[in-house]
Amino acid sequence: MKLFRIFILICFSFLAGCSDLEDPSVQEPTDEQLILLRNVLSGPLDTPDGKLKSESFYYGPETLQYRTDFYYDTQGRELLRVTIPDQDTAGVYLNEYLADGKLDQTVVYIPGPEGFVFVHYFKRFYENNDQTINVMQGRDGNYSQYAHYKFDQHGRKISYRRGTETLFDLHEYYYETGQSTQIMEEHYRQSGMTEPFYRYRYDYDGRNFLIAKSLQLLGPEFRPAFEYGYDENGNLIEEITNYLYLGTVPTERKTFEYY
Repeated sequence: MKLFRIFILICFSFLAGCSDLEDPSVQEPTDEQLILLRNVLSGPLDTPDGKLKSESFYYGPETLQYRTDFYYDTQGRELLRVTIPDQDTAGVYLNEYLADGKLDQTVVYIPGPEGFVFVHYFKRFYENNDQTINVMQGRDGNYSQYAHYKFDQHGRKISYRRGTETLFDLHEYYYETGQSTQIMEEHYRQSGMTEPFYRYRYDYDGRNFLIAKSLQLLGPEFRPAFEYGYDENGNLIEEITNYLYLGTVPTERKTFEYY
């Protein structure tokens, strides 16, 4: 029952605004996005075995900053994400899907004076036989570029750009062969750069699980900028971010739990 505690609190926040129906000053919410969220919260929220349950982010790397909880629809698709710092809900992210099962848009809510407030959408546009995905952020017909994904003819991700075409962070991915599914290198650069700022080498273990993204920084050897750990089922359970300018010093950590 602890899994649904946050949603019970959310439901109470909605019900509080409708508890006195005889009071003419209290209005039933008419915002369609809020009605959508209320309907989802009152419907089935699945917790399928093996699916991601929560992601916790630590700085230091031991001080918990926030936790994100995940809930799913009856088809096993991610339906709802709830971000919780210090036991208070900071944001709710509701996914909507197209008829073919692809993610259509994510509706973002934050706490307001009474219940939750709709903020904006992350709307996805699929082009070139799904080899290009544009993510736009906005509402009420006003949208701006947020992210851009590119995939090759084999469905492999080859780039991710956060931002606009002129002001961005760009990640490009390279594979060992034309048929390989394992990323071997990731190049990162920002707008205005002609050469990558970082070139990450991907390191795998004997199970072909990614265990590190390594950099050649301030010396000839590669050291892990990011490290990854897995459980006996092959689920990612930990991600560590290291600061490499003074040795290899952990600064951030994420942990992952599963249903």
